[in-house]
Amino acid sequence: MSLTCPQCSWRCKSFSGLRRHQNSLHRDDPGLTIPVTELRREYHPDLNSTYTTIHTTPQFSTATGQRCDRHGASIPQNAPPEVPTIKVDTDWSPFESRAGFELAEFAFADAELSRRKIDKLLELWAATLVRHGDSPPIVNQRDLHRQIDAIELGDVRWENTCLKYEGPCPNTTRPPEWKTAHYDVWHRNPREVIKNMLARPDLEGHIDYTAYREFNGDQRQYSNVMSGNWAWKQSDTIALDPLTHGSMFVPIILGSDKTTVSVATGQNDFYPLYLSIGNIQSHMRRAHKNSLVLIGFLPIPKGARKDTDTEEFWWFKRDLTHRSIATILLPLRPFMKTPNIVLCPDQYFRQALYGLGPHIADYLEQATLAWILFGWCPTCLGYPDSLDAPCRHRSAVHTDILVGLHDEETLRASYGIAPKPMPYTTYFPRADIFEVMTPDLLHQLIKGVYKDHLVDWVGKYLEHVHGTAGGARVIDEIDRRIALAPPFPGLRRFKQGQNFSQWTGDDSKALMKVYMNAIQAFVPPAIVETFAAFLEFCYIARRNIITEDSLRLLNVALGRFHEARQVFAGTIRVEGPSAFSLPRQHSMVHYFDHIKNFGSPNGLCSSITESKHITAVKRPWRRSNKHMALPQMIKSNQRLDKLAAARADFTARGMLVDSCLIKAIEAVLDAMESDENSTLDDDDEASSDDTESESDSELFNNLTDTDAMPSTAPTRSYPTSLDGLGLKIGQHDLLDLTRRFLFYQLNPTSPISPDQLTLTECPMIWGSKTSVYHSATATFRAPSNPSGPGGMYREVIRSTPFWPRGDFPGPRRDCIFVDMGDPGSVGMKGVLVARVYLFFRFSYNRTNYPCALVHWYSTSSELDASTGMWVVHPESTHWGTRHMGVIHLDSIVRGAHLLPKFPSDAPVYREINYMNVLDVYTSFYVNKLIDHHAFEIAF
Repeated sequence: MSLTCPQCSWRCKSFSGLRRHQNSLHRDDPGLTIPVTELRREYHPDLNSTYTTIHTTPQFSTATGQRCDRHGASIPQNAPPEVPTIKVDTDWSPFESRAGFELAEFAFADAELSRRKIDKLLELWAATLVRHGDSPPIVNQRDLHRQIDAIELGDVRWENTCLKYEGPCPNTTRPPEWKTAHYDVWHRNPREVIKNMLARPDLEGHIDYTAYREFNGDQRQYSNVMSGNWAWKQSDTIALDPLTHGSMFVPIILGSDKTTVSVATGQNDFYPLYLSIGNIQSHMRRAHKNSLVLIGFLPIPKGARKDTDTEEFWWFKRDLTHRSIATILLPLRPFMKTPNIVLCPDQYFRQALYGLGPHIADYLEQATLAWILFGWCPTCLGYPDSLDAPCRHRSAVHTDILVGLHDEETLRASYGIAPKPMPYTTYFPRADIFEVMTPDLLHQLIKGVYKDHLVDWVGKYLEHVHGTAGGARVIDEIDRRIALAPPFPGLRRFKQGQNFSQWTGDDSKALMKVYMNAIQAFVPPAIVETFAAFLEFCYIARRNIITEDSLRLLNVALGRFHEARQVFAGTIRVEGPSAFSLPRQHSMVHYFDHIKNFGSPNGLCSSITESKHITAVKRPWRRSNKHMALPQMIKSNQRLDKLAAARADFTARGMLVDSCLIKAIEAVLDAMESDENSTLDDDDEASSDDTESESDSELFNNLTDTDAMPSTAPTRSYPTSLDGLGLKIGQHDLLDLTRRFLFYQLNPTSPISPDQLTLTECPMIWGSKTSVYHSATATFRAPSNPSGPGGMYREVIRSTPFWPRGDFPGPRRDCIFVDMGDPGSVGMKGVLVARVYLFFRFSYNRTNYPCALVHWYSTSSELDASTGMWVVHPESTHWGTRHMGVIHLDSIVRGAHLLPKFPSDAPVYREINYMNVLDVYTSFYVNKLIDHHAFEIAF
């Protein structure tokens, strides 16, 4: 018997295996279910012939645009898709078998084995098969590369275009070398890349075929690119041509950023250009589901030292960048006015119209793209010494007028426009480089405003107040307090605080979570309020779905930040209006408009391109021989794309269900069963079907359960009775607490309060076998967290007497949010904070009760004025002991992170460490900054 999981098609051999698989991977949090009836979408009427009015739809559902056949002729909306030529589900070509494909994928893409190691591995494998007269599905590394290269899917040929300097050259002297050099632009046809991307069946359900406006009740909300005003306005412009009605607008998302692969000599910097499309929903880009692809490498011109600082060379570098991007995108230009017929993930054809959309870039890259001088804003015309002053936005039309009216010196001084602006958008219709500049969470907010500005300013403030030596001592104490942050899943521990030289984006993100409480005792409240306002702004902007209420809160946080940051005036820079006129801080002013135009910045953050650097540039470079590395890197990327396309194809055909080993065992057993059945009569065959080999059944169950998700086994070193267990852990009233818990489980509507409940009213628990666990798993929906495409997030909560990892092995007791069961309460009004001391399970009347023994914390009546966080205190009984209780695991919302509220600026005792800090202090902040889901709970 074979059972298939309805959510992911995983096959299990028993009902128990299927139940364990679903509980492990598909257990949704019922408290986070989104009401479907509250959501409605208004689709663009002219580019969508199916829906022309407001419709109530579930979140994440998509409305199809006008379907057509492969020749562009309209078809009825209920017509079945044209069935493409489908290979049989046993065709693994160009590979010999599934083992051959997975071996190639493992060796080349996953393990990234060198050629020598691949040959060695295959040689050892072949040696084990000699006595069987067999050989591996791949002979050697040459055979592996040959089979990968033979994959037809995802194959878009790379091309090389040479560009050169096109300006005037002196006739009397020898021109500099950079003026005569040829610059290679390596690129792929973006039209073919997009065609392959749209044809992927795994994107169905994660793609928008037309622009839309989404409402939750009366509030509009912004999430994906197609939900913003920009896509709607572009659709309005396209719809002016009646021949385009019913087309599918496809916004082109670009991302460009130089990256360095090594500090050694030689070519160690590259300039990749990435492409995605705005129809793909943001969570797919963030999950790196091959929704952002490498489209080209831009040239990086080098000049002699005497030339690098000249204005002519500076202008040429910008011009070369724009001409290179325009060259790469040129195949799309004819289809920005005339539709291009493409196959979509739902296997229907549609007429696609392309348009240049958001460009993901940091500030320096944005200045290059917008042809402005550094220090100016790429979005508005604010002066560098007063960027936040009200002014008009930049536009291509306005810039052209200014260029025609003023000389170069006036353009520089009054408008920040670089000489002879010619952005790549000039070559394409409906494109304005100033419209497509998007907010950048990573470089503008996290690494820019937070780390480079605020954290640095705190150091300068402390030096200003305490002197150089005194400021250093205070910073050392702050580092000590940062290192005391208790452990939490995914939290990076700063062993030495912030005392290290090279910061990454992940370092800055981690510091944001644990910094504010560490400085609170050493700086004025206004500085803490500056951090609190900025972090609130940042966390709102990083939400996956941003409502109109969220936008209002965003502006309120921005106003508080602008007001509170004045505390730094006079200690960080010269006093006056230019003290805070910094481009990256100023970019916060434009987030309100950017979100309305392009949806959540989460789906357009440069962290997506930074992550892509690893797989598209850095790892292929390490795999090369470092000599003429770029062609080798391109070949590696081509092979990676082919393997990804092959996996998507095999998955769509249902050929990758179960593991390779399970399928191989099934094939052997099926062959054995076929041989046996050929010698049996009908009676024997019937009896054979009714009984299954016990050893085979156990083998399948063990393999399937272990592959899917290993179940956490109970710890065997504990007594099995509640009385004995209570004595073992030092909680003598564990049985009494459990009886009180059981009373309310059996009488959920009882009016008796816990204070009035007597033990005589509680049921007796006799002979129940108790099991103890050292961890529990909470699964909940957190789309703003780094999560899977469905937004599901899984978190391990631990309660163990000994945690061996880290510098201070010892007990680990994590904290949790507990649901109070009041659906009308929101935020911290609807949850309690507790610390888990034991996970256990007992049974009563044949019903299992998974429970947790917790220590309750009391919550302050209002938020802390400076940090904006709730403060909690561990509760005690009248006798001075911990106030304990037993709760059902279903009442646990998720893990909570607490940070100590240090009572003074006195040095922290050296005996205190991050493992025992929760046992030492008596006041704690509920850290809503630990992740985005916690930020949406602890408000």
